Amino acid sequence: MADKQTVAVVGSGMAGLVTAFLLQQDKKGRYDVQLFETQDHLSLDSASYTITKDHGHNSTPYRIDLPMRAFGDNCHNNLKRMYDYFGIQYGRKKFIYPLTTLSEKKALHFIYSSANHQIPPIRPPTSSYASWIIKTAYLGLCYFWLMLCCFFVQSKEATAQHEEESLRQYLERIWLPHYFVRTYICPMFTSITTCSHEEFLDFPAKDFVEFAKKIYRRPQYYVTGGVHHVQATIANGLSVKLRTTVTSVEHTGTKTRVTWVEGEKEGSAMFDHVVMAVTPNVVGAIYQPLRDAMNSIPVVPVQSIIHRDADVIPECGEEVRVQATKQGNQRDVLHICSDDNATETHHEHPSSVYVTTFPISSIDPSKIIHHVQFSRTLRSVKSRWIVNQLMGNGIPIGQGEKEQIWRNGDGNVWLAGSWCYDGMVLLEGCMESAMTVAERLGVEVPWVDKSD
Repeated sequence: MADKQTVAVVGSGMAGLVTAFLLQQDKKGRYDVQLFETQDHLSLDSASYTITKDHGHNSTPYRIDLPMRAFGDNCHNNLKRMYDYFGIQYGRKKFIYPLTTLSEKKALHFIYSSANHQIPPIRPPTSSYASWIIKTAYLGLCYFWLMLCCFFVQSKEATAQHEEESLRQYLERIWLPHYFVRTYICPMFTSITTCSHEEFLDFPAKDFVEFAKKIYRRPQYYVTGGVHHVQATIANGLSVKLRTTVTSVEHTGTKTRVTWVEGEKEGSAMFDHVVMAVTPNVVGAIYQPLRDAMNSIPVVPVQSIIHRDADVIPECGEEVRVQATKQGNQRDVLHICSDDNATETHHEHPSSVYVTTFPISSIDPSKIIHHVQFSRTLRSVKSRWIVNQLMGNGIPIGQGEKEQIWRNGDGNVWLAGSWCYDGMVLLEGCMESAMTVAERLGVEVPWVDKSD
């Protein structure tokens, strides 16, 4: 049997772990995989936190996934197949979304439900029956028009004369009311994308249209017991170098040299393949040929805070509490609070523990339990073009006579991550990009039905 090919996987999020698992379990035993991680633990579950009795919780300790790992029924197909393959348990999760405007001193103005499972919607305690009926009718009409357009009015792709259509341009073209966009669409969707409203409106229209169609009246799910079960299952048996920061990836002949820092020591080794399963800014920092391209893909820091400061949580009325705790049909309450520029979310957990993501309001430091920051890759018309070129026909790198085309896999260097596919930045992107690397290296993906 020929010597195994060596593979370095940089990053231990979902994309890195899945790529490493698939290559390591190759039925022909062709790959020897080494996983590199900067932190002192694997990154998929590194931001999560366990709530115990020390935090005032009276029952069994429970894990809070950070960021929240709810996944959709129709936009995470490969993720669900993998969970089924591993026997990872997941259940349906319903949400109640009280919408509050911060510029009006926390004025609660509407209460949505995930997949519109609560019909009619819950009436905010501050609304009269007449105003609630009028607003519900108005929002229902706007939402109906939006979904009708998403299914029947295609977004405009790029032409030789024009860039492709942004979400801002698409919403203007279909005459969606500005009030509905700013007060409902931006808050609801930036609670997912964790970016400013302006950054969200710069997303490619195609991303939004396809995502809206996929989640329309579809349920959401969560992993039972937390995503650390997923991490432990996928990582079992993998060779991992923790507290090891990769500083460069460079071609040397037919192989690729990976250089890293481990503590105060620098090390390096030659590999047959390198998979960079990290954010674009990290790719640009360690792999010089893609530095310019990666600088054009926006990456922003996102904060998430676990705390007990109830003063930042808007009052949403007794009816929300009744519906959220109804026996046999519990719902999570996720407050969506926005000003003119951005949206913060407050996810209620047991024992008066809250998780605030993308915070705008000031949180009492003495009531903070845990604070983390993670990176979010955003989409734009330009970045979509760059990613699609990298994954397809290639993108020019270098200058003058040294200019050449680089596409994913050239020089046996690969990209994987939530941003490495054509769509909203989700865990499904991690799955698709990891599976693509495996398939192009001739490795069978065990949860894919060959008859499909």
